[in-house]
Amino acid sequence: MLRAMRLTGLEPLYRSMQAQGIGRAKFRYTLNHLTFECLFFADTAPYELVMGCLGHNFVIFMDVSATFEIKPFIEPKEIFYALRKALFQNAGSGQHLSVTDFFKEFNQHIPPHTSPREAATADDVVRYYPDIEESAKRYFCGWQDNSIKGESVSPKNLAKTRRLQGQRAHDFSRRRNQSTRWTHRPERAIAFFIPE
Repeated sequence: MLRAMRLTGLEPLYRSMQAQGIGRAKFRYTLNHLTFECLFFADTAPYELVMGCLGHNFVIFMDVSATFEIKPFIEPKEIFYALRKALFQNAGSGQHLSVTDFFKEFNQHIPPHTSPREAATADDVVRYYPDIEESAKRYFCGWQDNSIKGESVSPKNLAKTRRLQGQRAHDFSRRRNQSTRWTHRPERAIAFFIPE
């Protein structure tokens, strides 16, 4: 059984996010010659960590528990191999990569603070989750009450709401049978809100 490891570096970042009402943070991490754009979602259950390797075509997705634990295992295996190849380029294929050591090093470089400027946006999310329903429509433009027409909020809309706005918005949408509405035109966007 794979033993969980705790990313203690996420704790101060999480406290900083909570103090400022930020549900999603974005930061960069550099290891050797690689730079990762990292997104930390503290507004989902479980929390999520996304590490996109800039200049390379792979992304690491990790579930993070409420106590900031992860399973130090990268899957699918193609992502593990892509990370190993990128880290050890020109060093031959026999190089050993310890995922535990990789995350221990990462843990030491997680920023303890964030600011609203560093909040992850819908554009950041869509970059790593291109399979979101109608991904070009990523600007929030309101709510639709499905009960008026005797319809139900769709599973795809619920998934998009959770991915772009977090667990609380998803739960409201499902409970109240309201769909989030989205547009591809930024000038039609409004600030996200959850109705009272």
